[in-house]
Amino acid sequence: MTCLRTILLAGLTCLIVLTGGTVSALYALNNFDGFNQLTIGQWHASPSYGSAEADPYARAQRSRAALLPLGSAEGQRFVLRHDATGTKLDPRCDYILQGKAPASRFWTLYGSDLQDRPLAPKDGLPQELHSQMIWYQNDSGFLINVSASAQPANWLAINAAGPYQLVMTLYDTDLGTSIGFENPQMPEVHFIKGSCKGGRQ
Repeated sequence: MTCLRTILLAGLTCLIVLTGGTVSALYALNNFDGFNQLTIGQWHASPSYGSAEADPYARAQRSRAALLPLGSAEGQRFVLRHDATGTKLDPRCDYILQGKAPASRFWTLYGSDLQDRPLAPKDGLPQELHSQMIWYQNDSGFLINVSASAQPANWLAINAAGPYQLVMTLYDTDLGTSIGFENPQMPEVHFIKGSCKGGRQ
C-alpha cells in the first residue's frame, strides 16, 4: 500500500511539473518578445532574429510560425500589438496608422494573429500593403485606416476573431545595424474613439 502511494505521488508530481513546464513555455512563446529587442515607439524588432545568435525563444517562435527570417543586412521585421494608449488591437475597433516609415528601399505591412500567422484572407480585401501602393501626404508621411470595415483612401483590411498584431517589414534598411539612425521613428497607431462594434468605446 505504501509503495503504491509513493508511486502515485511520484506520478502526480511528474504530471504537475510537465504540465507547468509546458504551460510556462507556451506562455513565453505567446507573450515574450525575446532578448536584445529593438524598440521604437510602439514597435518591437529582434535584430538577431534571423541570425545564429537568435535566442531560443526567437528560434522556437519562427519555427512554430514557419517563418523565413531575414538576415540583418536584408531588413528588419517590426511587430506592434498595442495602440498608443497601450491597449491590445481589437478587430471590432478602427485605428489610424499615421507617420513615416524609416528610410528603406521597400516596406510591407500586414496583420497577423499573436502566433505570427497571417490573418485569414478574404477575396478582394486589401489585407497586405506595401510602400509603392499607398497615397502619401506632402511631407512624405501617410495615413492608413486599419479596420474590418471598408474605408476611404489607404485601407488595411482586418479579418480577425480576437486580438491581433501589425507586422511592418523594412527591406534594405540600416535600422538595427551598427550604422543605424539617430532618433529613428516609426508610424503610430491611434484608436478612433466611438468606432468599436461592441466592447471598448
